[in-house]
Amino acid sequence: MAGNDNRAPKRVTMKDVAKRAGVSQPTVSFVLNDRRDISVAPETRARILQAAKELRFQPNRAAQSLRSNRPFTIGVIADRVVSQPYAGQIVLGVQQAVQPAGYVSFVVEISETPDNGKAAVENLVRQGVAGLVYAAPGPEPVKAVDVGEDIRTIFVNCWPENVPDAALVLADEYQGGRDAAAATFAAGHRDVVFLGGPASDYACQERERGLVDAATEAGIDPASIRREYGTYHVSSGYDLAARILQDGTPTAIVCGNDRMAVGALLASHAAGLECPRDVSIVGFDDQPELAAELHPPLATVALPHLQMGMTAGSLLIADDEPQGRTLVPCQYIDRASLAAPRTASAR
Repeated sequence: MAGNDNRAPKRVTMKDVAKRAGVSQPTVSFVLNDRRDISVAPETRARILQAAKELRFQPNRAAQSLRSNRPFTIGVIADRVVSQPYAGQIVLGVQQAVQPAGYVSFVVEISETPDNGKAAVENLVRQGVAGLVYAAPGPEPVKAVDVGEDIRTIFVNCWPENVPDAALVLADEYQGGRDAAAATFAAGHRDVVFLGGPASDYACQERERGLVDAATEAGIDPASIRREYGTYHVSSGYDLAARILQDGTPTAIVCGNDRMAVGALLASHAAGLECPRDVSIVGFDDQPELAAELHPPLATVALPHLQMGMTAGSLLIADDEPQGRTLVPCQYIDRASLAAPRTASAR
């Protein structure tokens, strides 16, 4: 019975679009596949695109891939990324960038593989991928699998030890460190301590470099800022802050990440100090379910993981070959843990 016909609606084809636009099917194919090497009059191209829009035409990507030998899959090589909620935003960003263009992303987590993902990456390449994205939870070197020069590869939040002149997408750690320090100095602080991660760590070096330049711009001698280095863990922030507080109370502590800031906050409480009344504390990362939930909420810098992934995905499917280093801005988040210092008489 017609009233009980549950058949799926008929798929709109290029033939249907050609009929609506009054052109040949090959011409429709040339336009919808963006064949710029084939001359099509602008008014004809516009008519075809309008017909496709009216008919809600959806291209058959599998058929296109077979005909053009062009894959529509992006391989994301993740190292401890999917297990970390904020860094997992990189994967989401890649997906959001490539899906509107008809691509799908396939994520491979390599942290537990004995060969550092070599077999998984080689299998992806054999299956056919348009490109590869390497992603890490923090800026660090990685070892890339040699897949030849024919497959575009972009590194997000990491860089390859074995690939010269690779395309990189990194957070602008320098700008983030500069903005955090500038906000601290703008609040009136001059007696400031910096608690960083490992002194050899890329992010620590860039954030500290930003702090030094912000101090210079504020008319403060960078040499007057005490700097200590730790491990990015809560316990490290606690131990470093406790040692500093034994020598006196600075008006502000700028920390290498949010976890170290938590440690500094706990050490301040243990010393009978209140934040920000006695000491302001600034973090870095804007770690979900942590920074905004502290008491007081933590002033910090948000890492742009989602935008980094979107940038990488966009570069990967762009017409031009991606090159060099792309820096994505960080955002300073003003919260209650940073306030103006009390006057010397009040302290």
